[in-house]
Amino acid sequence: MKPMKLWSIQTRAAWEQLQREGVLYGTYKYAEPDFIPAYQWLSQQMLMKLPPPTRSEAELPVWAWYQYRDVKKRQPDLRESSHLPRGTQGVRIKLVKENQEVLCSDFDLWHYVLNYWYLPTTLSDGEQFEALLSQQGLSFHDSKPLPEAKFHSMIEQSWQKIFDFSWTNEDIAYPITQKSIQATFWELRLEEVQQVDYFVAR
Repeated sequence: MKPMKLWSIQTRAAWEQLQREGVLYGTYKYAEPDFIPAYQWLSQQMLMKLPPPTRSEAELPVWAWYQYRDVKKRQPDLRESSHLPRGTQGVRIKLVKENQEVLCSDFDLWHYVLNYWYLPTTLSDGEQFEALLSQQGLSFHDSKPLPEAKFHSMIEQSWQKIFDFSWTNEDIAYPITQKSIQATFWELRLEEVQQVDYFVAR
């Protein structure tokens, strides 16, 4: 199986660090505090699905794109906003990784993890789960995480669908050709870099 082609958006400072040290890791230092529980959950999934990190410096995932908009627009468009905070000097790094080092997931469905939402199989499934919580005086919109281990586990289990590209639902999940697909891995090595494009975030 040939290596996977990916694109990672990084700050200019991160690119300079990669050039100096030869490797880049995800660390808590640069993580958005509100999203740390989601990052930790994804890290746990990576530990179960990928070979473990080789260095203790790899605290959190490194992010890249496998498919930015859809199957026809895989490379991030630097003319768009929101890649980095406005005015930040950034780089788009084209790289290759071995398939077994990468965990891909649905970027749109990833927001269920970020927001601690239940990811339903169908809209009615979602309504039934919220009704079940309501009977217990609970809501995943108000309590993050839910105090009841059973319901918390059900929410976390629902997130497994972000890795299942065969699962689609016209109300919830796009077909794979229309998905935005993110890729996470433990480290970005300098020798994996094929091309670097500089930009200033809009």
